[in-house]
Amino acid sequence: MDSLRKDTKGQWIALSGLVISLIVIGLAALANQSMVAGYYSSNAVLEFPKENIRELNSHTRDNAMIIRCLSLELNSTSNNSVPVIYEQLFADYSSQIETLYAMHGETVDVSLVSLNTSSGTYNSSDIDIVFVNITYNDGDTYYVSQPEIIEVRK
Repeated sequence: MDSLRKDTKGQWIALSGLVISLIVIGLAALANQSMVAGYYSSNAVLEFPKENIRELNSHTRDNAMIIRCLSLELNSTSNNSVPVIYEQLFADYSSQIETLYAMHGETVDVSLVSLNTSSGTYNSSDIDIVFVNITYNDGDTYYVSQPEIIEVRK
């Protein structure tokens, strides 16, 4: 019996089993953490409103060109100058786009900063560049493009 008490080989086996089981538990916890982190990062990418922002920029660019053509046409039948007509039409566009995005629970602000011309006068083909501030907020994402430079000459 005395020889069994002094034999410590079994203790090393039990100790190595305990160490291996703790290592396996630690690796399982790390693997779980990496999967959870991967889930949250991919979920954040999926929830980012990339298409809404891209669509807002695209609509603003297209409508800036359309408003240029309309303001030049209205200039021939109105007493107002081209910049005044452009500002009025752009303000109407801005209020309409704010209303459309508000229906979806998003806050949008599209504001005209300035008009640039190549010659300094506003006749039939001189409006070249429009500077616009675009702000988008859906509660999670806040996007600002100040100033967005839009080339309106075709």
